[in-house]
Amino acid sequence: MNRGKALLKEILSALVVLTGIARATRAWLWRDRVAVLLYHDPDPATLDRHLTYLREICDLVPLTDVAAPGRGRPRAAITFDDGHAGNAALLPIFIKHKVRPTIFLCSSIVGRPRSHWWLHPGSVRAGHERLKRMTNAERLTELAAHGYRQDADNQATGLSIEQMETMQAYVDFQAHTRFHPVLTRCSDIECADEIGNSKHEIEALLRNVCEHFAYPNGNYGDREVSFVEAAGYKSARTCDVGWNDHQSDPFRLRAIIVDDSASTRRFAAQLTGIPLFLHYLKKGGGWSGRFPQF
Repeated sequence: MNRGKALLKEILSALVVLTGIARATRAWLWRDRVAVLLYHDPDPATLDRHLTYLREICDLVPLTDVAAPGRGRPRAAITFDDGHAGNAALLPIFIKHKVRPTIFLCSSIVGRPRSHWWLHPGSVRAGHERLKRMTNAERLTELAAHGYRQDADNQATGLSIEQMETMQAYVDFQAHTRFHPVLTRCSDIECADEIGNSKHEIEALLRNVCEHFAYPNGNYGDREVSFVEAAGYKSARTCDVGWNDHQSDPFRLRAIIVDDSASTRRFAAQLTGIPLFLHYLKKGGGWSGRFPQF
């Protein structure tokens, strides 16, 4: 992000906070509901600042409490996608703030010397946003031409087995497919395999039950929901913007994506859901807050 754009976002964030919009959002929209926050790979200092702020305005709860009755205050559940190696450094922050986050793992990448496909130099050269729009088979073929195979060992970018074992007493590890394809660009066989076998791999890897799922890249439809239900999951988190309560569809849980490097003021603005909603609207997501689908 260039300096001018970053400065503009800080100014707009300040307006959202200083005009009372952030406070009003908590009162009118967040209320006694659960905001499922979506991080990827923040640094410990940033997450510490965010959680310190959150504890002043809401209760921190595990993802499993999304449908539980509240106590009259807004609630937030902390989630991370992909299982980045950097997440291991966050453990002291989780312990400090007494929060139990959920980390959605790419089950065939973590615990192995493998790279998340969009982090590989071949994907950078090919343009990973363009690759997302291809069928899964086309994407894998082009990545292979750039030196990447998803089932081959290369540079590890995910959590190691040792790191996950150390974190397991404080973190809920759940499923985010095997290799993080865009599920809506997969065949029926590929889609069912990525969803169902991710659950089995995580249970075998960590010797613990896996009951929750997150759709990679926020792309899903009725087919993907049916496969998630058939695989035996209890819930699935989307990237659709919004809050959750006991009336929410457990297989279409809404979320608020957080910028991993957001200042505290910008974080406060992001918690309103407004920046994300406007971004989705601009990209064609519509007025429902749905993540823009390919």
